Amino acid sequence: MTIPLGFITRYAIPLVVAALFLGDVDIPQQVEIFDKTQRLADETLSKARGEGEGPPESFDYIIVGGGSAGALLANRLTASGENLVLLLEAGGDPNPIMDVPYAQRYYWDSVMDWNYTTVKQNRSCHLMGGNCIWPRGKALGGSSSVNGLLYNRCKPKDYDLWANFTGDQSWSWASIKDTFNSFENYHGFHEETAGANHGYGGEMYVGKIDYLPGVEVFEEALREKGIPTGDLNGGEEFTYGFSKIDYNIKDGLRWGTYQAFLDPILNRSNLVIYRYAYAIRVETISLGGREHRAVGVTYERHGAIRTALAQKEVILSAGVVESPKILMLSGIGPKEHLDELNITTIVDLPVGKYLQEHPGLDVTGTKGGFRLNTTLGKDYNTSEAVLQFLQNGTGPMNGFSYETGYAPQLMMGYLNSSFNQDRAWPDVHIYIHEKYEASPEEWEEMYFSMELVRPNSTGTIKLGSSDWNEKPLIDPNFFEDMNDIEKMVDVIVIMMDLFMNSETFQRYGIEQMDVYEACSEEEFLTRDYWRCLVQQRSFPYFHPTSTCRMGPDSSVAVVDSKLKVFGVPNLRVVDASVIPFVPSGNTNLPAMLIGARAAEIILSGQ
Repeated sequence: MTIPLGFITRYAIPLVVAALFLGDVDIPQQVEIFDKTQRLADETLSKARGEGEGPPESFDYIIVGGGSAGALLANRLTASGENLVLLLEAGGDPNPIMDVPYAQRYYWDSVMDWNYTTVKQNRSCHLMGGNCIWPRGKALGGSSSVNGLLYNRCKPKDYDLWANFTGDQSWSWASIKDTFNSFENYHGFHEETAGANHGYGGEMYVGKIDYLPGVEVFEEALREKGIPTGDLNGGEEFTYGFSKIDYNIKDGLRWGTYQAFLDPILNRSNLVIYRYAYAIRVETISLGGREHRAVGVTYERHGAIRTALAQKEVILSAGVVESPKILMLSGIGPKEHLDELNITTIVDLPVGKYLQEHPGLDVTGTKGGFRLNTTLGKDYNTSEAVLQFLQNGTGPMNGFSYETGYAPQLMMGYLNSSFNQDRAWPDVHIYIHEKYEASPEEWEEMYFSMELVRPNSTGTIKLGSSDWNEKPLIDPNFFEDMNDIEKMVDVIVIMMDLFMNSETFQRYGIEQMDVYEACSEEEFLTRDYWRCLVQQRSFPYFHPTSTCRMGPDSSVAVVDSKLKVFGVPNLRVVDASVIPFVPSGNTNLPAMLIGARAAEIILSGQ
């Protein structure tokens, strides 16, 4: 057996084997040890350099946050060698164990997670007592270092909506699709027919996983019901139906923005990265009237408070939670809210408002999904599977294991509720899962999960206090608009028909899922039952946006279409928080797009 050199250099193979197969290694503890070792090395290096001694350091640009947008932006701004850039990252390097897709479950509650929770929700997250978990990546690469790696460009009409709202057609699909292609290196399921719909040779690798037990069965059921299949990332050509899922996986390993945009350029002399540097506030000076200038960032690192100066711009790429938090701590935000916390308002802007997120759920009963009378995925937990992964990065280990067990995603799809009249712009996103259980009794099942991608409800992010150490108050306000529940129920009905009333699944002895106990008082399979299930089992799908949204003016937005903060023109926000309305899919790719567009805008002098 030949093991690729990249595997050896990226992590210790014995640890990976033990973690993924033998199951006798405490991975959360290993994550902690890795982080503590990193911190110690980083602190020793900063002391050796004399960091913090003498006058403040000065840079051309300061980027706060090395996530999906910030990593790409740092790459582009330093490419010519002309700009000196400081990248402040609150976390460290991503833990190498997280490169293995199967190890994703070990991310929860680790040092690579900000470990946020929401305020109590009335109509969602009942499984969690109403306080939803709100995971966000805390490492170089941001959430792309811990996410499910699903490659999703969203829908062309999402970007047209951004363009129409801002009044800037440079954000339209026709304008930005070439930007997508510029950083893409597509080798997914539709490579042979992709043509101009995808890019080749960019930094962001798009691959696929090969272990899809039962996918042919589901594809047959789709054909029977007349639901089309195609490339859902192919732009205008195919927007409704199902696709096999492309992933940001290369040679069996995670390929996030750290691997694509930062790791190759760590030796650039004009890029300075301070890990474990937590940004506290943006420093500004008044230019008279309502104009201010950002002059630097104050941050905490290894217990010391320091300030770095920016000669050109300060750029917040800290994410949907931290970017608004930093702005508000800097006096940029809703005056009424800042007054409550005795923070002097510099610019009165709707920071933290308009929060949107996809609520979603696994549609199962108390005991699981639809049981079948066959075995599709029995071979995942074997020594052969581990060896196959170590040899060539394929097989069951090149997939994702969840808290509820190993359940490979077979396909994703987009369907329309009765509330949506535009078939080319669906409002519900579906995932199909296969799951095999060996004990206490052997069974094979499929189930579907879903997320509402065009919600009407909006929420807020507010400061908990003026103390920068305190976590903000996150309120997604799920299902404030009750029609959001009805949209999800509509599509549950469609999916139930596909599974239970298709000859395909009847040939495999499909059994109806059992009643979910918390909804047992409602008549089983009625709309009232599904309404109950949505509220009981729903949770955030970890695609938040819009807390610093871009728009036409300061009454409804925080930044303009060039991502400049109103009233502070050399301060920009470049991350998913600027998206005006949550898009129809995962936000990792849209965040990368924003980083790439910001680089184009800045380097062109706008």
